[in-house]
Amino acid sequence: MTRLRAPLAAERHGVRPIQASIAEPHETHVTKRAQADLEPEPTQYRNVDLDVYGKVPLDGFVQALGDEAVVLYVGGGRRKYEAHVELGSSHMAMSADETIIGLIGLIRGLPRVHRKIWDSAKRREFNVGIDAGLEPHSFELRLLQQTLKAIADVRAVLVITVYAPDLTSAGLRVTRRRKNRKG
Repeated sequence: MTRLRAPLAAERHGVRPIQASIAEPHETHVTKRAQADLEPEPTQYRNVDLDVYGKVPLDGFVQALGDEAVVLYVGGGRRKYEAHVELGSSHMAMSADETIIGLIGLIRGLPRVHRKIWDSAKRREFNVGIDAGLEPHSFELRLLQQTLKAIADVRAVLVITVYAPDLTSAGLRVTRRRKNRKG
């Protein structure tokens, strides 16, 4: 049985809306905090989500994935439905390759009626999440050729999402200053 983890896809990633005023321009300044003992989090692979978008409800499809699927969100309406799922064991130090292959195994094991829902979906995405940090300078995440072929074989695409670093946990403070407006 699948379990519901987060009601909105944005909430699963801790996304907060950015508030800015178009009428009043501002600058963003980043300054160090007094605490020098904070170590910034490094850039790292987070997880892979399976994101499916279709014209029919996806609840049955998600249930057919089985106990190994963790539901982040499933819902929609008016022929715009979506499901966001993780592999239950993917938080146990699995690589992106292992997680994607595990999710593909669930798709390949679907009963025919649910496989037809998968095949008819408008979008089928394996979304690799990366948490950006302030170091290292660059970060590479390589996928094996067999993983990329398996993604193509189930008629899906690869998406990469990079989440901005939390500057407060890195010991930095972000302040916004208004620019002087010349009138």
